[in-house]
Amino acid sequence: MESNKNKLTKGIIYSTVIISALPYLFMLAGVDFGWQRTPLNADEFGRMSGAEQLDSVVSSLIGAFLHLILEWSAVVIAMATAILAFVQYRITGNSATAIIGIALLCAGFMDAFHALSASKIIHSVADNSNFIPFSWALSRVFKALILFAGVGIFLLGLDKQKSKRTKDSFVLSTSLIFLAVSYLLIRICAVSNNLPKTQFPDQLITRPYDVFPLALFVVLAAWAIPTFRKKEKSIFSHALLWSMVPAIATQLHMAFGSSELFDAHFNAGHFLKTVSYIVPFIGVTIDYFTTYKEQRLQLLEIKKAHHSLENKNRELSQIAYVTSHDLQEPLRTLMSMCDIFDQQYRDKLDPEAQQLLKYIMQSSQRMSALVRDLMVYNYIGKNKDLSMVDCNLLLKSVQEDLDSKIKEHKASITVTELPKVQAHETELRLLFQNLISNAIKFRKKDQKPEILISYQEKRGKWLFSVADNGIGIAEKHQEKIFRIFQRLHNKKEYEGTGVGLAHCKKIIDQHGGEIWVESAENAGSTFHFTIPK
Repeated sequence: MESNKNKLTKGIIYSTVIISALPYLFMLAGVDFGWQRTPLNADEFGRMSGAEQLDSVVSSLIGAFLHLILEWSAVVIAMATAILAFVQYRITGNSATAIIGIALLCAGFMDAFHALSASKIIHSVADNSNFIPFSWALSRVFKALILFAGVGIFLLGLDKQKSKRTKDSFVLSTSLIFLAVSYLLIRICAVSNNLPKTQFPDQLITRPYDVFPLALFVVLAAWAIPTFRKKEKSIFSHALLWSMVPAIATQLHMAFGSSELFDAHFNAGHFLKTVSYIVPFIGVTIDYFTTYKEQRLQLLEIKKAHHSLENKNRELSQIAYVTSHDLQEPLRTLMSMCDIFDQQYRDKLDPEAQQLLKYIMQSSQRMSALVRDLMVYNYIGKNKDLSMVDCNLLLKSVQEDLDSKIKEHKASITVTELPKVQAHETELRLLFQNLISNAIKFRKKDQKPEILISYQEKRGKWLFSVADNGIGIAEKHQEKIFRIFQRLHNKKEYEGTGVGLAHCKKIIDQHGGEIWVESAENAGSTFHFTIPK
């Protein structure tokens, strides 16, 4: 069962149905919503006083004024609906709301043209007696068809756009097509001299041209929009469905009741057409405020969670620091005692005891290195201040620090011209130092290490690469290596604590970038990382 969260309230639904039925019920009770057109008689008009002439002119134009007000109300509401629909799209990324909103806007433009031309504000070639009913029927057909088009886009799955940029382009192009079609119809209608007769007062169906949009609105209400709602469960889509009630009632008044301009059914139809625009406007407004409220609550929850996480991280950081700091002292004492014991009693120990002492000393040294690396890992990110770092000077300094290791293994390091970046200099130094040290450490036994450090300028970021000709990394391990204390080799083959690449990942995370590796076994490795500009 569908949640009430995505539905209009019962009060709005009942009000829509009652309002749609009220004009007909009032007419049955004898209420006349029509305005009889009284043509001005030139002779009588000339004999009237100024006040009588003004009253006569106003009286003859009241029907047209009422028609203009009703039409323009619908247009303004359609524009407001489209604006809110696009605001909602920018918040949620839901293209359905935006496209249906632009469809309603284009239908509103057709209504605006109909109203302004009927009032002679915009010039049309045809006479009003044919133009008003024909352009009315055309605008109703257009609204139904453009809603079919908007709904059909989603029923056919044409909205499956992944990236935001592609989705924006899709929404924009669809909107432009809808607007172009509406303009083309308006243009054709405005310049046509011979429009077909659309009113037949003495027939059962007084406006045959209004039967076609009536049928379209019935199909929309019975099949198209309910099917659309299965994919797009929102208050706006529910409102669109219930807006078909006044839309259908409008067409019933016009097709079977209105026999002349500004009669009771004519005015009732135009009023209900305005209601058919109000209902989606209410839906998208509720959707907007609901989304806004939900996002505010989510933001508050995120802030609370962030605050809690910061406190936990601070506590963990303090625990890690205190633990690692306090561990160093007994380790230093243990290592010192082992050195003294080794110096004084080496000759008195049998070979097995000497080997055990050696294991104790090696384990103590590894533990000391592990604790030291943990302290460094914990310290990364403490400095929040960025500075402009010249990567060329930084790499020269790193190579000087690693000079003995580079010479010992006859490593060749090639550095292309590198950019200046906004970064934490100490952490960036540690990053390059770890990557170069690893490239030398994990070398092939029969080859001298060759390392190439380069960069590419990408949109909004710098992409650095550190490539080597070493032993490579199997694909299944290429994510594991960035986790703390993860080793792929035993301690006899390659020394280390398994923290270096975890350092690198944390440094890049602190800079808002990404780090990854491209490699294969025995084919070298290329470490890539990005730093935002």
